[in-house]
Amino acid sequence: MKRYHVTTFGCQMNAHDSERIKGLLEELGLGEAPSQDQADVIVLNTCTIREKPDTRFAAHMGNAAKLKRERPGTVVAVGGCYAEAQRERLFTLYPEVDVAFGPGTISHLGDWLGAGGEGVARSSFGTGEERAFAARLPVRRERRFQAWVQVSMGCNSVCSYCIVPAVRGRETSRRPGEVVAEVERLAAEGVREVTLLGQNVNSYGRDVGSSFEELLRAVDAVP
Repeated sequence: MKRYHVTTFGCQMNAHDSERIKGLLEELGLGEAPSQDQADVIVLNTCTIREKPDTRFAAHMGNAAKLKRERPGTVVAVGGCYAEAQRERLFTLYPEVDVAFGPGTISHLGDWLGAGGEGVARSSFGTGEERAFAARLPVRRERRFQAWVQVSMGCNSVCSYCIVPAVRGRETSRRPGEVVAEVERLAAEGVREVTLLGQNVNSYGRDVGSSFEELLRAVDAVP
């Protein structure tokens, strides 16, 4: 069995996305490796909001590149906000990268690996208009009692110091019924703690005729 290792940088949304990446890879038949050194597929789920995660990514990428030189069959995948921000030149900066995907196109990692992985041309996918909620992908949760629930993605603010709108796209809310249905399913599975996630949850629902207050009340009503 081939094995994968996912390294996560940055925020809780990335932690959520990494659980979906793991679920996707395990659905493809891969098992989890305890370290990059023992993995056939190395995934770096990146952040680019501050300088420190960029520096950490560069260090991890250096180790992944070393492993790929030693084992040419190793697949190196880079996802997350850094991949999206650098999508025009990521493969030039890091020739060892096989596949890159933005936060809204995580499923493309599965498409690429499912099509043959090593034998397929190097591929990159930006967010564009095809963004999809990672919440709809398989999941491998780190804690059985706790779950991340994505309620929105993107941000419509244009703060001069923040790159989030450029890498996560414009704000899009999940429909309240979809969120509540996920929480009900999680509760039935034994989850007792859920964290509602979004880049700007206070503005949740403006595009679907709802509000964050209404969503909180609906989620709180789940037994």
